[in-house]
Formats: sequence, structure tokens, C-alpha cells
Amino acid sequence: MGGKISLRTARRVSQVLFFLFFLSLFFQAVYPYEVAIPSDLFLRASPLAAVVSMLAARTFVATAVLGLMILVLTVFLGRFFCGWICPLGTILDATDRWFKRPRRKVRQRETTRFRSWKFILLVAILAGSLLSIQFAGYFDPISLLTRTFATLFLPVLAKGVAVVAAVLGRIPFLEDATFRAYNELQELGFPTEQPVLRGSTFILLVFVGILALGRVTRRFWCRNLCPLGALLGLVGRYRFTRRKVSQACTDCGVCQLMCRMNAIEDDFRTTNASECIECMQCVSVCPEKAISYGFALPRSKAATGVDLDRRRFLGSLAGGTVAAAALSVGFVARESASSKLRPPGALVEPEFLDRCIRCLECVRICSSTGACLQPAFLERGLAGFWTPVADMRHGYCEYNCTLCGEVCPTGAITRLGLPEKQQVVMGTAYFDRSRCIPWYRNEDCLVCEEHCPVPEKAIRFDVREVRLPSGEARVVKFPYVVEDLCIGCGICMAKCPVEGQPGIFVTTAREERFTPQGEKVRKQEVSTYGR
Repeated sequence: MGGKISLRTARRVSQVLFFLFFLSLFFQAVYPYEVAIPSDLFLRASPLAAVVSMLAARTFVATAVLGLMILVLTVFLGRFFCGWICPLGTILDATDRWFKRPRRKVRQRETTRFRSWKFILLVAILAGSLLSIQFAGYFDPISLLTRTFATLFLPVLAKGVAVVAAVLGRIPFLEDATFRAYNELQELGFPTEQPVLRGSTFILLVFVGILALGRVTRRFWCRNLCPLGALLGLVGRYRFTRRKVSQACTDCGVCQLMCRMNAIEDDFRTTNASECIECMQCVSVCPEKAISYGFALPRSKAATGVDLDRRRFLGSLAGGTVAAAALSVGFVARESASSKLRPPGALVEPEFLDRCIRCLECVRICSSTGACLQPAFLERGLAGFWTPVADMRHGYCEYNCTLCGEVCPTGAITRLGLPEKQQVVMGTAYFDRSRCIPWYRNEDCLVCEEHCPVPEKAIRFDVREVRLPSGEARVVKFPYVVEDLCIGCGICMAKCPVEGQPGIFVTTAREERFTPQGEKVRKQEVSTYGR
């Protein structure tokens, strides 16, 4: 008895500890990035991201090793990741209490009719990866949660802490303590300024929608929509750990009623191995203590409430392929030019879109430095939705920073050393002479040149005398860009004092990307690169 209860307690402790671990890794993704454990560890641990990134890349991806290891363990232990580790599952277990309906027993067919959705979605994702249509990151639970925290919770939390610090800082005897505490919080991961990240409203709606589905049934996302759960369920269908029911069972049905995944069949003894997440809830609630978990040899046929025979599999394959093909209509112009910049070290566009899982971990860590990276909406087309783009109106690429490549879990952004990164051309700056102060007002402005980080200065001045309308002669420094020196970091654009549209802007001209083999290519070569 005590052992069974302690096993359930161990699961809860595991969930809490792994969730806190997830948060600690998330908050350590901040400049300067000096860590023993990489902040993208959970993203690397996603078996779905691991499989899809390798399918899309058509090669082995080193960062996928951890995800593959968990996939192998699932063969023996079942969906332990869903029940013991997944941070989104932990959140759903907590929030389902807010949305749940009054308990009542319902017919199994009413609660299992949506289960096939996650398998169809999984097939669509796998088919899409083979067709170079990457949308696993939109549905992978680890990517989804990282994206939500990066674009929504972190800015809100940072703003809240700043407001509290401002209020407490006005109290004379708390001023020094508040200042010290606020500085310590910044070192723990809070950006110096609240990051302004676009698209957070839509991301909020998606996340709240997932939570609100708990009103329909507990863990609705896990039961019916999560493609990672579908993958783990298929792999762990013949696992070695199984639920056992002794002769003491009285068929009271409490275990089935309380099962958060509805994995217990109508005979109360058979368990759907593809759905069970080893939560131990049935062990805890059984009044006769007739249920236990232990090792057992795989059965020739696993019980399942979802028909996974040849007909259903082929139907899922057809449906998934059609869905992937339908989405591909919007995934056009994958190699076309765009005014939006990619992070330094980004792979050539087709490979970048294939490997990026839309986790926005790079956006999160960039918010602690130059803060130029933003989630793309539709400016990069549907194919680029929620991929990182550099928007120099929001920030700039810090000259002495390489962190976006260091935290990328799939290699979509090449990991670069600092000297190499400082030579990578993101784009080229150009002056808008109708808005640049020296050009349209005939007054000196040195801001862009002063901020240019390139040692040789990519912005220089043409000093000459001009005649004003009043007849007065004036010597003015007219700025211009030395294109061969400009790396497109965008700090000139971010710091331009002109209100509204700046007097200088950065385009993708001369942009440099990387092939998966590490070869650097210029923009004119990028447009012709592909498989």
C-alpha cells in the first residue's frame, strides 16, 4: 500500500522537479550565456523534434541524440515522458482542476472519438517533413511551451517585476534593498528592459485554448491532439511495464472514471497501452488495492481504443498527406528574396525552414542583448510563420554576441565563434536621403557612425560645404555606407534619432547564409541553392 502511494507521489514530485528544471533552463538563456547545462536541453529531449529534424534534413542531427534516447526508452517504459516529465502535461494536470466539469461517468465512445486526430496530425507532420514542409514546431509541446514563455510570460513577468520594483523603490527604507534585489533578478534572466515581442496575442489565444479544452475532458490536448503523444504511444504500444489487476477487483469502475487519459477499457482490466501515461492514478484510487504496475513481456496484440489496423493507418496516411499538400499551397517562394533578415548563421532558406521548430528560443535569448529577433507573422509567407526574423526597428544584432546559434536545438542557426560571427553579413544598410538629417536638413548627425561596431567603420562621411536657402554657407558631414564593410547588424537603424521611419534601413543585400556542411554563401548564391 505504502509503496503504491509513494509511486504516485514520486510521479508528482518528478513533475514538479522537471517543471522547475524547465523554468531554470529557460531563465538561464540570457546574456552572458555561461552555463553547464544547455538551455535548450528540453527542446533536444523532444522525440518528435528529433525525428522530424532528421527527416527534414535527410541526415543525422547531433542535437537529436537525447530525443532518440527517450524514444528508445519509450519502447520499454511506455509514455513515461508524458506522465512524468513533460512540462506542458504538468501544467494541464494543474489547470484541469479549474476547467473540469462535475464528475460523471460517460460512455467510452464519447470520450475516445477524437483520439485519431493526434495520429492523423502525426502522419501529416511526418509526411510534411519528407515534403520539406515543416510544421512540427507548431504542435510539439516543448516548442509550444517554450514559445509561449518566450513571447508572453517572460515580458509580462518582467513588466510586473519592474512595476513592483518601481513602487517599492519609492519607499525610503526599501530603496537600496529593492535596487539590489532587482539587479539580482536581472542576472537570473530578466532582461534589462521589458522585451517587446509581436504576435504574443495570438500565441496567448492558442495556449489558453489548449488549457480551456480541459473543460471538454481532462488532458484533452494529450488525449486527442498532441503529435508527440501519438508518436510515443505508437512506439510504446508493446512496452514492458504494464498495469496489472488482481482477482480482488470488484468491477466498481472507479479506476476508469478517474483515469486522466481514459486508457482503461470497459472490462476495467484491459489497458490501452498507447494511451496510458503511467500516472498511477488508478493505483491510488482503487478501493480494493487490486491494481499495480510492474514488468511484463509484451503481448502480441495491445489493447487500443483507436483502430490502428491497416485501414485506419492508410486513412491517416492519406489524410495527413492531403493536409500537408494543402498547407504546401501557402508554403511557396521558399527561396525568394525578402526584406526580412534572418539571424546571423542561419542556414540557407530551404534548410532553415526545414530545421527550425519555431520554439523561439533564439528570440528569447536575443531579448537580453540587442533584441532584434522577433517572431515572423506572414511577412516570410506561411512557410516562415513563427520563425525568427531580425527587425531592426525593435533592436539590433549585438556585435559581440553569438547566443542565437548556441541555443538553437536543431542547427537551423549555425553555431559560430565570435570572430567568425563578426564577419557574417546579415544584410546591408542604406540611407534614406529623404529622412536622414544631414541629407534632408543639412545638419550634422553622427549617431549612426558612432554606434557602428565595425572597427574600420562601415559608415563614413563625405564632408563638404553646402549653401542654405538663406544664402549661408555651412560645412556638413554627409554619411554614406561602405558596403564591403557593412555586416547589417542594424544598430545604426535602431539608434537613428529620426522619429517614425528611420533615416537608414537594412536590406538583405549581400546577405550571407550557411549550408548544412558549414559553407558560407552570398545572397545571389542562396537563391539557387536547394536539394
